Amino acid sequence: MTKHSHPELDGQNPQTLYRFELKRPGQTLRERLTWGAIGLSVGLGVAAGLFFLNPQDRTWSLPLVRATATADDDPFRRGAERAMAAAELTQTAEFSEEWAEVAMLWQQAIAHMQSVPNGNPNAALAKQKVGEYERNLQYAQSNVSTRANRVPTSKTYWTLGSDRDLVMAIQGAPSQTMQYHNACQQTLRYGNSIVELQNGYVKQYDNPDGNLRVVADGAVVVSTGATQGHWTLGSSETDVLQIQGTPTRQEQYTSNRYTTLYYGKSSVLFENGQVIGYLNSDQNLKVSAQPPTLPPGQVAPEAWSMGSSRTEVLRAEGQTPVAISRNDNNCEEVFHFEAGEVTFRQGLVTGYRNRGGALNVR
Repeated sequence: MTKHSHPELDGQNPQTLYRFELKRPGQTLRERLTWGAIGLSVGLGVAAGLFFLNPQDRTWSLPLVRATATADDDPFRRGAERAMAAAELTQTAEFSEEWAEVAMLWQQAIAHMQSVPNGNPNAALAKQKVGEYERNLQYAQSNVSTRANRVPTSKTYWTLGSDRDLVMAIQGAPSQTMQYHNACQQTLRYGNSIVELQNGYVKQYDNPDGNLRVVADGAVVVSTGATQGHWTLGSSETDVLQIQGTPTRQEQYTSNRYTTLYYGKSSVLFENGQVIGYLNSDQNLKVSAQPPTLPPGQVAPEAWSMGSSRTEVLRAEGQTPVAISRNDNNCEEVFHFEAGEVTFRQGLVTGYRNRGGALNVR
């Protein structure tokens, strides 16, 4: 059976995927100098007019503008605003999604307080607030995991272990993407904040801008969902045991990182307590891999192609794979369908086998 593949997506010719340069450096500098001179001239003219024509008001005009600009740029003030918003939302938060918003506000408040420079008059207080806010963050995160979801199929945040599809669906297109094929790594940049992916899954992140919609600690959230009474990729071992019952056999590897639960000839593979793959040989696994709900007005694609995402493949095929295998060391993930298999690298299709032409590939 012929396996189709794409050499660029398979790891050859590593390159930065997106790079934009909208203006030449010299052009930008000239424009800044020109507009700066114009602004300075207008500003001096207005100030002179106020000084000579309305002396009783002149002491209030320019100092107010400077004070406003300084307050807007003050990281301590921004951190305090985020903390106040988090405290207010805590009073009414009920569902998991609302507690996720609280957690993200505390994370933003912490990021701003940590960026207060040592020379700032509020530097000592900012360090004190970081410890206080971190305790509040832990409380919020505990509620994210234990409270009911308002809309179970809707994802409003991502976590460590989330897939690339979910991150980009929530964060939008990154300002820059860097691809490292040989290392099986990809970096998504959102301003100064970055998200590091390995084989298409979040391994770490840095959130100095406080703009990432991430919940640091808690249950892993991925783009695929499960119907009632089923588990999916990213589900915890506890959830699988509650739904599937007692396994017929269990294997624990020496590193304690990987665990396999067997149900007859079927098996479920966990990494650090999270489902990363399975084999449904006996058709007895209560597994579901439903793609995210489409936004209003959008229609599911009828076919997928080289370079398509996991979500696009699942939507086009309209079925849960009979098996999913993932090997981050080889930078591969394979969705096995009854009609064939689809291979992903970094979360994008790099190859497939289409038995009988039944896969919806173009």
